[in-house]
Amino acid sequence: MKKIIVILFTLVQISLFCQNTENQFVFTDTIQSKFLNKNIIIHIYLPPNFYNSNDTYPLQVVLGNYSRTHMYYSISEYLSLSYQILELNQLHSIPETIVVGVGNPNSKNMNEYEKFITQEIIPLIDKNYRKCNFKAIIGHSRGGELVLRSMMDSNSPFNAFYCSAPSNSDYFIEKLGDEEIKKHIEKSKKRLFFAASQQDYFYKENVQLINAYNEIKSQNFLFKSIIKTSDTHHTIFPVTITDGLFAIFKDWEFTIPEKHPTNLTESFLKHYKNLSETIGLEINPPEFDFYLLAYILNEKNQIQEKIILLKKCKDIYPKALNADAYLARTYYSIGDLKNAKIYNDQSLLINPNNEFALSTKELIDKEQ
Repeated sequence: MKKIIVILFTLVQISLFCQNTENQFVFTDTIQSKFLNKNIIIHIYLPPNFYNSNDTYPLQVVLGNYSRTHMYYSISEYLSLSYQILELNQLHSIPETIVVGVGNPNSKNMNEYEKFITQEIIPLIDKNYRKCNFKAIIGHSRGGELVLRSMMDSNSPFNAFYCSAPSNSDYFIEKLGDEEIKKHIEKSKKRLFFAASQQDYFYKENVQLINAYNEIKSQNFLFKSIIKTSDTHHTIFPVTITDGLFAIFKDWEFTIPEKHPTNLTESFLKHYKNLSETIGLEINPPEFDFYLLAYILNEKNQIQEKIILLKKCKDIYPKALNADAYLARTYYSIGDLKNAKIYNDQSLLINPNNEFALSTKELIDKEQ
C-alpha cells in the first residue's frame, strides 16, 4: 500500500512539473508610454509553475532587446528548476521569477525611462499577473547606467541591481563622493552586482567605480563585482549572467539537511524568516516548494512531518491548489479516513476538477 501511495504522489509531482499547453507563459505587449511619448514593445516571461501556485514571485526587469531578455530568462529559468530534487538535497539554486524585457534607454531619456519602468511597467505586472515584492533591474552599457542611477535613488522600488560595462562611470564616482548618497547606500539593504572586462572600452572607468563601491563598508549593502580578462563589450553580459543571478539571489536557496529531516518544516520556515530579515522584505516560502518538500518527506517516510508541512502551507496559502489533496491522500495512506474525507472535500471545493482529489474520493468511497 505504501509503495502505491509513493508512486501516485510521485506521478502527481511530475505532472505538476509539466506545463499545461493551454496556458500561455510568454507574452508580447505594446505600451503607449506617456513618459516616453511613444509605443514600447515589452516581453513578459512567466515562471513554469505560475498557474499551479499562488506564489508572490520576484520580478526581474531586463533592459535591452528581445534577444538579451530571452537569453537572460532562459538562464534564470534553468537555474530555478528543481532538478536537484532527484538527490533530495536541494530545491532551487535561485527562485522562480517573472522576467520582463523593456527595451533600452538612450543618453537623453534616462529619467523618463526610469519613470516608464516604475510607474507603467511595474503597475502593469502587479495588476495583470502578480504583485511582486522583491524586484531586480538588469542592464548592460547604457542600460547599466540606468541601473546605477536607480540604485542611487532612495525612492527606487528595486532591491537588487545588476549592471555590466555601464557607461558614464565618472558621473557615479562623483555621486559617491556625496555623503548623503553614500549614507543612503550604506543603510540600505540593496544588493549590486557589477561586471567589467579588461577588453572593454569602459574598463578603466568601470574599475575606478568598482573601487569606489568597494570602499563602502556596510553590513546591509551587498556589493559583488567580477572582472573578466578576455571578453569584449558585446560578450561581457552573457558570460556573467549566472554570476549575476547568484549575486541577486544570494542566501535564497534552501538546502535539505542531510539527516532525516524530522524538523524540516521548522528549518524551512526559519530559512525564509532569516531571508526576509536580510532583505528587509517579507518573503514567504513558495507554495510549490511545500509540495516539493512533501515529496521528499514522503520518500523518507516522514509522514507526520509531511502532514505538519502541508498544514503550514494551508496557513500561508489558504487557497493553495494542492495542499488539501495531498493531505487527504496522506491521511488515506495511514488509514485515517475521517481526515482524508475532510481534506479531500475541501480540495474539491477549491477545484472540483482536481484529478488527484477525484481519484482519492474514489478510494475513500470504496472503503466506506
